[in-house]
Amino acid sequence: MSVENKYMKKIAIDARFLLRAQRGMPLYVFMLCRLLPSIMRNVHFYLLINKGFEHNESADDYTERLKLIGEHNNVTFINIETEDENSWEQFHLAKWLKTHSPDLLHMPTNRVCLLSSVPQISTIHDCMEWTNLRQIYAIPSHTNMKLRLYIYRQRFNVWLNYRFGLKKLCKVLTISNYSAKSIIKYFPFLENKLAYVYHGVPEGFESDNSKNALTKRKGVLMLGGESHHKNPKNAIRAWALLSKKLRELHPLTIAGFTGDNDSPIMKTIKELNIIDEVQIHRWVSQQELVKLFQTSASLIFVSREEGFGFPLLQAMACGTPVVCSQVEVLPEIGGDAVLVANAEDPNEINKQLNEILSDDDVWLSYHHKALERAKEFSWQVAVKNIAEIYQQHLTP
Repeated sequence: MSVENKYMKKIAIDARFLLRAQRGMPLYVFMLCRLLPSIMRNVHFYLLINKGFEHNESADDYTERLKLIGEHNNVTFINIETEDENSWEQFHLAKWLKTHSPDLLHMPTNRVCLLSSVPQISTIHDCMEWTNLRQIYAIPSHTNMKLRLYIYRQRFNVWLNYRFGLKKLCKVLTISNYSAKSIIKYFPFLENKLAYVYHGVPEGFESDNSKNALTKRKGVLMLGGESHHKNPKNAIRAWALLSKKLRELHPLTIAGFTGDNDSPIMKTIKELNIIDEVQIHRWVSQQELVKLFQTSASLIFVSREEGFGFPLLQAMACGTPVVCSQVEVLPEIGGDAVLVANAEDPNEINKQLNEILSDDDVWLSYHHKALERAKEFSWQVAVKNIAEIYQQHLTP
């Protein structure tokens, strides 16, 4: 039960992603909202949500998260209900802020409230939305005018956020040194306002000690992202280059597949004639995903671009050796606990994957390195650092 004290500082957080499937940004928002109230007991938190958004999870799925966070007596949930996310961000949110005047607003998912004078912090996870605006908000061929106008509005709102919104911020948070450098490259005026704080290991991702040898593991895991920057074609081609014996021992599992028969993933599998050798799962639960990480012999994660790379951290926490691409952030997060390959070269990716799967001693070495590296990433440390940044921007 929340107890408001007029003498307490007030922080509002855009917490809409609490109501969405808990991967990536939604997980980040959940951990902030869960841990900050216990770290900053002298602050009252207003967590702003939108139960009217069509892409939320079902209420049965998100209610338990809200209940857990709501146990803090310095938390109040505010439901600002709209179907349109753009109007929520720029008009309904601004109206609430003007009426309630919190001391600070945190927008943790690449957004800024343009029409508010409340001091704002935003977490910009990476620059991909800015650099790939037309690709992310692509207009399908033969679409109707209503959908076309909706997508144009989406693009325009994102453009406004980056082009003008970032200039309003008193602080910008990001999630890796790589992301910080990328943001400064495109928005050099943010250099003195920027700080990066690593994510922690998501809950539940830990090693199954009964499977700490290659002989106890089976299969190569990849996640089912279809976008160009996720690089699924080269990942599949690299696995297909393994010997028949290794493919039989370690079939490819693709988890979280969202495409159809015409998707890049399915087209590549058909082109290589390996449809009977690949296991494809659509959306998997957190428990199922943990099990996949714990039982797979390796994760293949060769994105062309990432801001952080949660799957890399999840794999390391489970002691699962990772073959990743050379994009700067992945070696930054993985250190010497990962094998690195050129994202554009399936042969090089295959060479690293083959090394992991062919030698028990090599596998065990990277298994232990991964577990040790994962210990350096803690949500308690991350949120404590963010709380200190909040404190710097709360007026005495």
